[in-house]
This record gives sequence, C-alpha cells and structure tokens, in this order.
Amino acid sequence: MDGKDIRKVLNFDAIQEAENITGKSYKENRATESLGFAMHIDSSKRKYDLLSSLGDTTFTNTEENYLRIASSIGFKSVLIEPFNNRDGIEERFHVMWDEENSILLSFDTYTWKDGGSWAKSGKEVPPPDVNGGRFYYNWVPHPDVSGRSCISSGTFADNGDANETYSSLFNADFTPHILSDELRSAERGCCESYESYEAYRQAFDKWCDEVQTYIESNGLIKIWVGNHDCREALKFNISELQKNGTFVKQWVDTPFLWLLHYMDTKSEGYDHEKITTERLNKLPKGVREAMGVND
Repeated sequence: MDGKDIRKVLNFDAIQEAENITGKSYKENRATESLGFAMHIDSSKRKYDLLSSLGDTTFTNTEENYLRIASSIGFKSVLIEPFNNRDGIEERFHVMWDEENSILLSFDTYTWKDGGSWAKSGKEVPPPDVNGGRFYYNWVPHPDVSGRSCISSGTFADNGDANETYSSLFNADFTPHILSDELRSAERGCCESYESYEAYRQAFDKWCDEVQTYIESNGLIKIWVGNHDCREALKFNISELQKNGTFVKQWVDTPFLWLLHYMDTKSEGYDHEKITTERLNKLPKGVREAMGVND
C-alpha cells in the first residue's frame, strides 16, 4: 500500500460518504446519521488495523507504546513534567526532539480513574494514554509538488517584504529574497486598464509565467512553518513530509507553540504564553538554538 492509499484510508469522511449515498444531510435524515455512524465505526477500525500493521501510532495510544514508536524514529525526550489530574492521579507532559529533522513533539497523558470497577470486572487498570499534542517544524516542499496533501496547520514564513505577493520567497540558503524591481514593475503593468478582461488575464498570466521562471532560475524556496496533531499516524505524516520536501535544521521562523497540558487550562486566568515560555526555557540549549528561541 503506497502513501496515496494510506492517505485515502486516513482521510475517509464517513458522514460525507453517507450523505453521498443517501443524497441527504445527516442533520435532517436519521437514516443518513445512522449510516454515517456505522461507517465511522468501520473506518476507525480500518485505520487502527492499518496503522498497527505499519507499526505506527493510532488515535488512541498508551504512553509506553507511543514513547517507543516516537523513539524508534529519532525522537529523544528533552522534558518531562509530572502533574496531577482532577482525580489526583499523576500524569506527565512530554516534550521530545528529533535532532535530525528539527521537529519538536509535545503531548500529555490521561489515566482513567480506577474506583475499583476494573477489578470487579476482572480487568487490569488501563495504563496512561496519550491525551493530545502536536509536532512542530520548518519544512521546504520540493519544487515539483504542492505539498498540500501532507501538511496540516501552519503558514509560509514571512521574509519581511511589505508586499504580501512576494513575502514568502527565500534564497536556497534560507535568507530572505526580495523580488526584483523589474518584476514588480511588470506586475503593476498588469493592473493597468485593458480593453477587456481577457486581455488583462493574458497579461497577468504572462507575468505569472515570468515570476515562475524567475523563481526557478534563482532556486528560490518557500518555507512552511507548520504543525500536526501528533496522535495518529506520527510515522506516516513525518515520512510523507520527508518524501515531498526537506525539513529545515535551523528554524527560520518559530510556529505558534502550545506547550500546555490540559490541567494548565483549568486555572482561571492562565497565561498560555508565560507557561509556554517557561517550558521552552527548560529545554536544552541546543534545541532552543535550533528553534531560534532566545532565553
């Protein structure tokens, strides 16, 4: 099974498929709602079985198994902070770092309260699960791929150019590239009045071709400053990014970081920026430097 096939299984939308079959919205038709729910259950099992067979992370992971898989692909622990959940059970907030690709991974755990019910049913108390988290990175897509199929949240790094049309262009050495005055003038020429919309489109398309030629001849790049939900398909998502682009060792820009566990948000008036900064300052100096984070 290749990447496209795996992606198709992971991206399957049970509700949308049910609506396609019945031709009715699940919000207005109980049969569509029931079909969508059944297809969701089946899809979840297919995803779990597929990812498990690939040795990858699934939507639900024990802390132990997740750490094992993350470590197997190059992540190393750089911070562990214990905290207590509402039931007084100790949980852990983990931060890991992939030095080869400069990927920051963070997640917290959740443990089900026992209360004696597990023993009564003859079952062992479940170990801590991964509750939620993300991984963060800088990445350059290959010129021949759009990269949209393998990215999630994020934005292209800004090179400081005041004109938004050109604000994501960088040289191959990751320094900002400011577009030539000649091409800027050509774009302004496209905005001049034309006898017809068709004439304008022809001029604009010609300009776009010139810019693309300019980008290719100068080896210019764009840098995606992104993040992914880290729970499901950690190995697959990172491998897809590797196939379709290159991770940036020294981050050009730091993405929005959320280094909080779920109990941090239970405190009234919590300051997420302060908490994140405090945790960043606990990371090894080499990690902070690669992320472009100052003390």
